Amino acid sequence: MSGDWIGRGAWARLFASAVVPDEGSSVAARGRAFVAGGEVRELEIAAGRATARVGSCRAGVSAEPVSPRIWSAVARFARGNQRLEAGVSGREQSVHLEHLLTVDWEAPLIPRRDAISRSCTCDEGGSCEHVAALAYAVAQEIDRDPSQLLRWRGCGEAEAEAEPEPRAAPPPPVLTGDPWLAGTLPPPRPLRPLPVGAVLKRLGPSGVRAGGEDLADALQRAYAVFAAEENA
Repeated sequence: MSGDWIGRGAWARLFASAVVPDEGSSVAARGRAFVAGGEVRELEIAAGRATARVGSCRAGVSAEPVSPRIWSAVARFARGNQRLEAGVSGREQSVHLEHLLTVDWEAPLIPRRDAISRSCTCDEGGSCEHVAALAYAVAQEIDRDPSQLLRWRGCGEAEAEAEPEPRAAPPPPVLTGDPWLAGTLPPPRPLRPLPVGAVLKRLGPSGVRAGGEDLADALQRAYAVFAAEENA
């Protein structure tokens, strides 16, 4: 049985491969057979956890949800960008949204394999075919409705903060006889929160060595320490 029938979209493929590292294994093949035979029942997808009954077992996969602060910032940033908006709303399996969350925020939409917990009533480590079947069943749901991945990652609309009310426009400056007298400055716009060291990551290595390492790497650690002290 070919695996082409599972995970046609980008998010679905990434999810399946993250949960089932070796999709060419016999465990993966038996998992696909469970799905094809309709043996995955009572599938439930919630923030941070997906569960289903597979055969006589109960299998689950879980991961820490995306931080609401990060998701709110990303949702605001996506407004006006059709490719990102389609992903944020769950209409499309946007590779652009996955790239933004992974590169700029270090909070990938599909977690790393070692950040996903697997469990089954027959195997505490979750390395069985029942967990594989659950992964493929969830991948099919993501293909059917991409918002199911957002639900699993805790990125539903409820988590996105509302856009702040626009501030009233400042009154026009009062003209005087002195052409060099400046008018009233408008209030500053709200700043978009950025992850620690975002500018350093965008600029890349500096080429300047400090203490045997690149200056950008040294500054990255310093910024992380300053941020931790500020949030303490």
